[in-house]
Amino acid sequence: MNEEFLLDQSAFANLPTSFRIIGIGEATKEIIESYGYDCVSATVLTEPFECVPTDEDKMVIIVAKDNEDHANSIAKTFHEAGVLTIGLLDNAGLDCYDSVVSEASYTEYPYLIKSILQPIVTQGMIAYDFNDLQTALTDTKHFLIKSVTRNGNERIAEAIGLIKSALASSLLNKIERLSIFLYFNREGKQPLVMQEMTALTDFLSELPESIYVIWAVYLDEGIKDEEIKVTILAAGKDLENG
Repeated sequence: MNEEFLLDQSAFANLPTSFRIIGIGEATKEIIESYGYDCVSATVLTEPFECVPTDEDKMVIIVAKDNEDHANSIAKTFHEAGVLTIGLLDNAGLDCYDSVVSEASYTEYPYLIKSILQPIVTQGMIAYDFNDLQTALTDTKHFLIKSVTRNGNERIAEAIGLIKSALASSLLNKIERLSIFLYFNREGKQPLVMQEMTALTDFLSELPESIYVIWAVYLDEGIKDEEIKVTILAAGKDLENG
């Protein structure tokens, strides 16, 4: 039997519900239940592992801890239907997905799901919508997500510095598309000011011209008073070999 649940959407009544998370097998239930957004449908599939796209579907995130063959089969159906298909699993059939996570363990999947969804289901000061995510991930084969949180007067510069350290030259040369998200708490004692953005613009100017880059800024009440979080979503066909 397939267990499906659609959480209360009242807070997001004006948002689409065409984003789906599909967990393959009972082992994914905890992951699927913990992603934390109300405007996305979530399904845990157990045998028989059957699920087909609808005309309303725009994006699906396939999550598997085992049952990879079933995950790949379902993903292929969505991918061939033109749905943006994202994989969180090992042993993925790359032709079945637009992009599959690299450099991530199973325990990180809830964080990855939230990182993918948060920009497209929340209101940004400088926004990033589903079309941007689709551009960032379509047919890229591999993606990774990294986040850094820092506080203090040099918080953005320090966060960007750590991101740069994580993106060693061998990895940076594999990136084709890069999305950068800044999150801060508007009610915090240290509001975000334009002078802080110099560290970001300097970083962007240093990137290879071949990388497609987009960035956005969001309010996040989950960020502590003086903190700022910088998250990157990087994608590229050869990223796995970086």
